[in-house]
Amino acid sequence: MFLSGFVCLAPLAAAHEENKTAAEPPAIPVTAIAATNETLARVIDGIGTVAPLQSVTVRPRIDGLVLDVPFSEGQIVEKGAVLLRLDDSQLRSELNSTRAKRAQDEAQLKNAQADAERYEMLAQKGVAAAATLDQKRASLQQYSAAVDYDDAIIKNAETQLSFATVTAPFTGRAGFRQVDPGSVISASASTGIVTITQMNPIGVSFVAPGDRFGEIREAMREGIATVEVSTTDGTRRLATGELKIMDNAVDADNGSIHLRAEFDNAGQNLWPGLPVATRLTVERRAGVVVPDKALARSPAGLYAYVVKDGRVEKRAVTTAFVTDARALVTKGIATGEQVVMDGQSRIGDGARVSVSPWKGTPEGELPAGAPQAGVSP
Repeated sequence: MFLSGFVCLAPLAAAHEENKTAAEPPAIPVTAIAATNETLARVIDGIGTVAPLQSVTVRPRIDGLVLDVPFSEGQIVEKGAVLLRLDDSQLRSELNSTRAKRAQDEAQLKNAQADAERYEMLAQKGVAAAATLDQKRASLQQYSAAVDYDDAIIKNAETQLSFATVTAPFTGRAGFRQVDPGSVISASASTGIVTITQMNPIGVSFVAPGDRFGEIREAMREGIATVEVSTTDGTRRLATGELKIMDNAVDADNGSIHLRAEFDNAGQNLWPGLPVATRLTVERRAGVVVPDKALARSPAGLYAYVVKDGRVEKRAVTTAFVTDARALVTKGIATGEQVVMDGQSRIGDGARVSVSPWKGTPEGELPAGAPQAGVSP
């Protein structure tokens, strides 16, 4: 009798399993991406302006007639290259005159020295009077002072003559020429000769939120404060340099702090006055990285769906920061785990899923016209 009862219960159990399977919803199609272990940079984005490290309007130090302007507008001039030559004939004449005067005074000095030595010997023998010896010594001192004065005058004349040739103070690009040969230029003229602008290296001035000065200062100490600049529309990277200067105060009016970075500009990609987009790195940290798109938001905080054995687990997630739509995860996801990208709105904790690999970019972007497998529009 007991055997017959067992035989009757077996079909009932099988039917129950069939009903359970039939009642369970089908697997929900989703796409997933594997969490990776990478080094991610924490950055501060902003807008800056290319500013030369040196730019000067070259002016003459004396008045004169312009004889030659031997440089080309818009070209690179080397440090020490001649920019302007003035008529120096009068200056040379004055220099020659002072040199001749020195030669005359030097001859008189030698004669006075010989007289003083001769009268010194005569005085020792009692032949020459002491007053005469004193007079000879005074004459010697007078001519010695005259020679020293002549040396000073010659030095000044040589300096004035050197001012007749104007040279570039540093290597840079010449702007528009403001004088022409044959014109008379004045040292007090406001226009000058030409503006020279240093092109390499070159600087970029920009600002950052003042409350982040601590991060910036620490990054400078660690030597990781690199700055990347690109066109303002972000389509082309122009250069990568290093942050060199942080202002000594936060601007009280707008709460920002002024910064300046320096760049190698051998390729002339940066031009003074050009507006650029800036990206300052303040931290580099290794850890678990996932697309920010894989993280969902709720009043309780961030969470993600992690695929495990054909089902998803809803996990609370903590992140350190997000850069370029990629999040550095500090808690909740391990390296290599599959994280749901598309289909989050159709699933819940424990849901059975059918997983297709994510075919977009690591930043969570899907190429235009490329639908995800297994996900209905």
